[in-house]
Parts: sequence; structure tokens; C-alpha cells
Amino acid sequence: MRSLYLLLSIGILTLLFTIVLMLQPVFAAEAVQRVILINVEGLNYEGYISTPMHNLRQMAAEGLMDEKCLSLRTDSLEAAQASLLTGTLPIEHGYYNSSNNIEVESLLALLQKHGKTFQVIDGSGGKLKVFNYGEEKYVGLKADSKDQTALAQVMKNTPENMPFFSFIYVNDSMDGLLSLDETVYYDSLMSFDNSLGQLISFLKNNNMYYDSMLIVTSARSTSPSDLVPLVIHGPGCKTGSKTSSTIMLDTTATICRFIGLDAPAASIGIPVYDAMTIQEEDKNYVYAKWVADLKKERTAQWNRYYEIQDELYKTIHQMASIKEERQSISNFAGEKEKIINVLESRLTWERALYLGIFIVMIAGYLIEYRWLKKKFMLFK
Repeated sequence: MRSLYLLLSIGILTLLFTIVLMLQPVFAAEAVQRVILINVEGLNYEGYISTPMHNLRQMAAEGLMDEKCLSLRTDSLEAAQASLLTGTLPIEHGYYNSSNNIEVESLLALLQKHGKTFQVIDGSGGKLKVFNYGEEKYVGLKADSKDQTALAQVMKNTPENMPFFSFIYVNDSMDGLLSLDETVYYDSLMSFDNSLGQLISFLKNNNMYYDSMLIVTSARSTSPSDLVPLVIHGPGCKTGSKTSSTIMLDTTATICRFIGLDAPAASIGIPVYDAMTIQEEDKNYVYAKWVADLKKERTAQWNRYYEIQDELYKTIHQMASIKEERQSISNFAGEKEKIINVLESRLTWERALYLGIFIVMIAGYLIEYRWLKKKFMLFK
């Protein structure tokens, strides 16, 4: 009897262990030793295809590229960067300028919760101080700092003290774009590409390139197409692949999937599964996970749709109330105008009557005066 119970226990444990293995992520998260995410403000699809950015293209050839990743339309770089690092829309994270706070969990907060080291290199002149988690984790540069200066901050780190995650914001391309000179803009893209080449050489020379995940993109586009390139390179990433239909909000979810963490709770992005090397026996798991993510996103989209509908109905009711109030004011104004007209008409008639009485009195005085004058003339 004991042996039966023992065999049954072993069977149950084996089954549970098998289930756990099946539920484990099929991506070798431990292979990713560090992640470097570079946001190139001013980079867009048109600029990328028109500029010979050899280092970025080589990186794309060794990894995955989406030339037409859909970016966000935002009025501030703060809102765009917060969306990139949270996987949410500005209306959800609420960070529109440096006076706001982020209302949802960011990728950096998630890394801190799991004990991962990270560093933010802010080349915006301090507009991303909301991601300042301490002196060692935040490097603030002046807004006119060159891209090379920002990337050099990463290369100061030796392999032993290189943070697990580095986020770099550079904006020379935006300055070039605002100059309204195509030559200056393309030169700024070429300058960034040269700096990227120096970073890649540094990683290769220190045996860190092939176990590092590099992602280059831009949170918002600077062209009417709203399209930006998205390049992903690193361990577990497909080589020489192209994908489509990605959006900038997928970046955080993709990073989390590669490093074996769940994306922030509020994130609405979907991992770019096309970027991941998947074994044949694991495809069913990935497809099931992909479908689950899509279902979750569809539900979230419908919930947002209902919220928008509720806001729309509230707005309609408010507009109807305003319309009724305006009509009441208009009616009151009409009544007031009518009363004013009546009073003015009465005042006009009264004035005419008083004028008539005054004329009659004057005429009576004149007649009386002439009559008295004639009367007294008779006695002379």
C-alpha cells in the first residue's frame, strides 16, 4: 500500500514538474546579459531609408527590423518617452511634462522591483528626471549635448559594472530636423550612426556584443507617416528577419519577454514574437501565448472603447445642458428685450404727451398775454 502511495506521489510530482516546464518561457532569458535601448529623437522612416546608416543597417541584418513601426503622436517628448518605457498611452500614464508624475508602473520600476541594475542617460536637458532613481542610475546631459557624448556614457562602464539595462535618449537628429535644412538633418543621422558604430565596436572589443540586446527606435515620428524604424539585435533574436505591423508600445513588452519578466500591468503592447528564435516543439506554446496576448489586448481595447463611449455620452449630456441653459438665457434675454421695448415705447409716448401739454401751455400763455395786453390798451 505504501509503495502504491509512493508511486502515485511520484507520478503527481512528475506531472506537476512537466506542467511547470511546459509553462516556462521558451526563450533563454539568462542569455541576455544586458539591454541597451536607444531612442533617437527625430529619426523617422523617411530619414532612415534616405540615409546610408551602415552600422544600423548591419545591426538590422544581424537581427530583426521593422522599417515601418507605428509611433505615437504626442506634443511632448516627455509623453512619448513615458509611453516607450511603460507600454501605455499618454492618457494612461499621465506624464505630459516634467511637472507631472507617472501614474503607472514603468519598465525601470519593474527592473528595480526585481533587483536589476539600470541607468538612464538623459540627453534632453532634464526633461526625463521622472526616471531619476538615484545618482548612479541617472545621468543628466544638456539638451545641446551631442549623441556621441550620450553614447560615450555607456562606454565608460566596464563589463563588470555595466548596468543590466541602459536607456539612452539622444536628440541631434531632432535639432537637425528643426534646422529645416535636409543636409544638416542627414548629417545628424550619419553622426548618430557613427556613434552607434563606436558603441558596437566597444561591445565587441569587450566580448559584450553577442550577449547584449540592442534596440534602436524613436518613440514618436517627425513625419506625417508616423512611422519609425525599429531594430532589435541580441541573443535569442532572429537573424536577418523583417517584420511589420509593430507599434512603439510593443517595445517594453518585447524586452520583458526576452529577459523573462512579465510586462508592467498597465502595458498594452504585445511582444514582437517575430523577433524571437523559437524551436519547432515550442511553437504551439508561443502561438497560444500570442493568441492570449491578442485576446487580452482586444478586451482592453473594448474596455477603452466603452470608456470613450461613456465620456462621449457625458459630453453629449453636458452639451445638451449647456444648450438648454443657453436657450433659457436667450429666452430671458428676449423677454428682457421685449420689456425694454415696451418701456421705451411708453417713455416715448409719455415724452410726446408732456411735450404736447407743454406746447398747449405755451400757446395758452401767449393767448392770455395778447388778450391782457389788448385789454389794458383799451384803458389808455
